Amino acid sequence: MNKRFALIAVLLSLFVAGVFAGGASEEEPGQINLKWQVWVTPNLTREFYASAAETYMQLNPGVQIEIIEANAAGGGEGAVDFIRNRLAAGDVPDIWTNVMDAIFIEAGHVWEIPADDPDLQRVKNLELAAIDGKYYSFVAHIQPQGSIFYNKSMWAEAGLTEADIPTTWAEFEAVCETIKAAGFVPIMAGGEWTAWALFQWFLNAEVVKNHPNFWTEYEAGDVRFSDPEVVAVGEFLDRLVKNGYLIEGQLSIGYAQLEQGFLGGSAVMYPMGTWYTAADKAADKDWETGVFVYPSRDGVQNFFAGYGVGGNTMRIYSGSENPEAAWEFVKWFHMDPEYGADFIEADGLYSNLDPPILYDMTPLQREVNDLFQATEISTPQIIEYVGGPAPSGITDVFQSVIEAIITQTYDSLEAEFAKIDAFVADSM
Repeated sequence: MNKRFALIAVLLSLFVAGVFAGGASEEEPGQINLKWQVWVTPNLTREFYASAAETYMQLNPGVQIEIIEANAAGGGEGAVDFIRNRLAAGDVPDIWTNVMDAIFIEAGHVWEIPADDPDLQRVKNLELAAIDGKYYSFVAHIQPQGSIFYNKSMWAEAGLTEADIPTTWAEFEAVCETIKAAGFVPIMAGGEWTAWALFQWFLNAEVVKNHPNFWTEYEAGDVRFSDPEVVAVGEFLDRLVKNGYLIEGQLSIGYAQLEQGFLGGSAVMYPMGTWYTAADKAADKDWETGVFVYPSRDGVQNFFAGYGVGGNTMRIYSGSENPEAAWEFVKWFHMDPEYGADFIEADGLYSNLDPPILYDMTPLQREVNDLFQATEISTPQIIEYVGGPAPSGITDVFQSVIEAIITQTYDSLEAEFAKIDAFVADSM
């Protein structure tokens, strides 16, 4: 009997030792476990995130990071839906990536960053990401999105020069007509999230430029989507469709196909965020890419950007058991000279820190940076916090409106824009 009990004791001791020797076990005393919801794209691979997590865990042996991948197919709304479902299920990651919806902040689900953290002193334009004077994201980078890229070779073959770079709607339409007459497709545009993005990008360029506190003004009744100045954006897009300036079959073209289509010469111009510059850098092509800022009706340009909501910004779940540890990881990821630089380089972002995190920019990326620095106006996007938070689900309504314009299945543009007002009225 004594030998049996001795054997059981030995086996038990070996079992206990085995449990606590495994670094990933949640039962290890003092172990901090973090779940990191990442946003995998053609530029930002799961392997990149895994490498960053592994490096951090080696530097911080008491921390274990589990990577959780959200579905990127739906754009930012995909991440929003992912977190919404996780909240309902009670299994919420500690760190969220690219979750743009401010409704989570209003509901108290996002951890407030300590305003006295000395690392915030390195952040430029920090106030643009503030909501009611509080900070919920580390704005270590910005993501300029008010850009239209173009194939310089096809541009020249169509008879255009740098002097033809448009700043107004009228000039842009004239350029499109010249390109079409030369036998080329003027605009590479797609479906999925890129359809509503195109719609709101033109809204940003024109409407947010004139109403930088758009949602505050909206709540006060000073602006509506059915106002003539806003409907004019729809009329402009409608002319682009009617005149055949957008690539045929737009809504059936996914984001990955869209990018490859432009790189393959399917169209001359490509409205897209500056993350495209990373793909351009990696592309094997024999022509140069140029860039200009979205045109507006009067020519005054708004090189809008992602300030604290878009741009793969990270936020921390207020219900996390270890929010401070999550915060330390978020700061390290963005400020580390290697991973901070690799992150913004991979997605064509620009450092918003002083001193900045630097990487070897291509001529196109430097051109974007020069344009951004030189443009007089730069606001957040209408889907971000512009005087107030955008209503949750607003991009779904934008999608329905732009699809009606693209397919020419609307009764009137005024009625389509009135649908946005009706949605907002139900949401506020």
